[in-house]
Amino acid sequence: MKKTLSIILALVLALSLSFGCMSFAAAEEEKAAQTGYLMYADAAWAKQYWGEETAPDGVTAKNAAITGEGEYTVGLEFAEAAEGLAFTAVGINNGESAFPGYTIEITAIRVNGEAIAFSKGYTSSDDGVITRMNVYNEWVSAPPADARSFDGKTDDAAPVIVDKEAFASVTSVEVDFVLHRYALDTAYIMYADAAWAKQYWNAEAEGVTATNAVINGYGDYTVGLEFAENAEGLAFAALGIANGEKTYPNAFLKINEIRVNGEAITVSKGYTSSDDGVTTRMNIYNEWVSALPDDAHSFDGTVDDASAIIVDKEAFASVKSVEIDFSLMPVTDVAFIAFANADWSLQNWNAEGGEGVKATAVTVDGPGTYTVSLEFENASEGLAFAALYVANGEKTFNGYFIDVKEIKINGEAITVGKGYTSSDDGITTRENLYNEWVSDLPADARRADGNLEGASPVVVDKAAFTGVKTIEATFDYIYGKPIVKDEAVMTEDEAKALKETGFHAYIGVQGTDTYVFRNSWNDTYGLKDDEHPYFYQLTGWSNPDTADGSDNMGGTFEDTEIKGDGVYTVSLTTGDRGFTSLDGETTAFNMLYVSTDIPSKLVSSGFLTISDVKVKIGSGATQEYTSINTEEGEYTRIDVINTYAQSEPPFGYTVPGANETITITFTVSGY
Repeated sequence: MKKTLSIILALVLALSLSFGCMSFAAAEEEKAAQTGYLMYADAAWAKQYWGEETAPDGVTAKNAAITGEGEYTVGLEFAEAAEGLAFTAVGINNGESAFPGYTIEITAIRVNGEAIAFSKGYTSSDDGVITRMNVYNEWVSAPPADARSFDGKTDDAAPVIVDKEAFASVTSVEVDFVLHRYALDTAYIMYADAAWAKQYWNAEAEGVTATNAVINGYGDYTVGLEFAENAEGLAFAALGIANGEKTYPNAFLKINEIRVNGEAITVSKGYTSSDDGVTTRMNIYNEWVSALPDDAHSFDGTVDDASAIIVDKEAFASVKSVEIDFSLMPVTDVAFIAFANADWSLQNWNAEGGEGVKATAVTVDGPGTYTVSLEFENASEGLAFAALYVANGEKTFNGYFIDVKEIKINGEAITVGKGYTSSDDGITTRENLYNEWVSDLPADARRADGNLEGASPVVVDKAAFTGVKTIEATFDYIYGKPIVKDEAVMTEDEAKALKETGFHAYIGVQGTDTYVFRNSWNDTYGLKDDEHPYFYQLTGWSNPDTADGSDNMGGTFEDTEIKGDGVYTVSLTTGDRGFTSLDGETTAFNMLYVSTDIPSKLVSSGFLTISDVKVKIGSGATQEYTSINTEEGEYTRIDVINTYAQSEPPFGYTVPGANETITITFTVSGY
């Protein structure tokens, strides 16, 4: 019990540290100093330190005033040796606000004055407030979603970077580290020519010389590829930033020029997105995208005119070199004070102010500390409503938190209670300062520390708003994981009308080694129409005798029409070559599935149910496995094997040979 209580108290102390006081937009030298320190707990949790201004008895803290980029040292001394190690990490209080996106690189660790070995860690935050690098943390099994690194890579980083045996008996421990302003991400061109003979994916490739760019902040960059032998035609191209979603969340890519063989070509508008939540990308030529993804965003605020294909592939008929000039741009929004005095004679609902009210808004470009204000031509009396608004925050900075740090009336700070972040309309992010119309916290109420107990829509005393000439509010804007909103539930009438149209189901497959495929009926490379042969055959690649390099492997498909409740079957019978393409033998499947034209919402809303999925692969035993996918697209898919989502296939199997059959049977109910 004593140990558990110590852990809880330690965490409370760590979470209770105050935020910083300067804007992210401020110049480096103008940033207010924050405290860097070493979090620590010995094996028995008897010797602890969590950044307190006054260290516990027997512990002397060597903290550092963190003012920006640079080299620092933090450490601890113990009057009596600390025995063993339970936890330790470098921390910077308020670091996520004062130094958003910065990274820690540990350069030395000394125990009792002797340097010890350590491996690579990562920078992150548990609470959106304190920036940290775990040195020894056994409670973390893998780097969290917000993990970032000075070198732009976290795949080689860990939460345990020391051997705890080195901490058997500690009288002193010191950590030297460098605080970097930006992670060094790599920008590059993803590329595949028409025959997929010339490819580049940010790894060394024979016959390809890449000119990548080290991204060290927002700005303009150039990347390029040069081929020893010309790349003929184009299958795919995109601009990528290796870890951009972690180091520059919500940022935009803007292509300024593309040159092929030194000549500028015509470029239309693209969009910024990510396929994996890690790499930021802009598709240049991607025929596999039939609709813009949910995370598509653009520097000009709209993606209505954006596309996954922004070049004419004819310009890539024979390519010796390709170069891309682009800008990495921060997303921006505007914050201001919304206000109405007691008789509603003085109001403000925007960044520009109104009659008798001068508003000083601020541009919000990411995590940081910001100040906004109002000035009244004539003194304002009383208070009906007040809130901090980020105009389009639910879209520009989805999931972020507002935390009010200080409010001044006529230059004097007033008492501020505990608030919460929410949105009334799904567009504007707000923190209510005084809102008597709210009796209960809304469903989307949130706080960076996760603790809504005691949070209120009224955090100021309206009695303080008498004879007001100026109001000034300072707040922290804190990174938050994007919120995925549930789609509206379908109505019974909508469901009934859809069911009456009838539906179809089609078997689909993709090989692991060779990528032999039959894609979904609505996929660009599987589109079910007369102009796309891939849907009607099992297809491989690497056939130099065809214009698109494809390999017709034949096969017979039995698809089905769904007209009501019942059991339905789809199947694939291979041709004489089975799954052996010109590239070789297929030894496993990336995917085996049923694509349907049943709207996902019809199933996710419960108006149709798909169940009792059974699959027989070749001469193997019949297997039962039901996984209904309504998350990844407009239409429902039955996933039998999906290595992109599964850690391993749900059952063992052997890839069918020549003239063998795969059969998938399923039950539909709800008509």
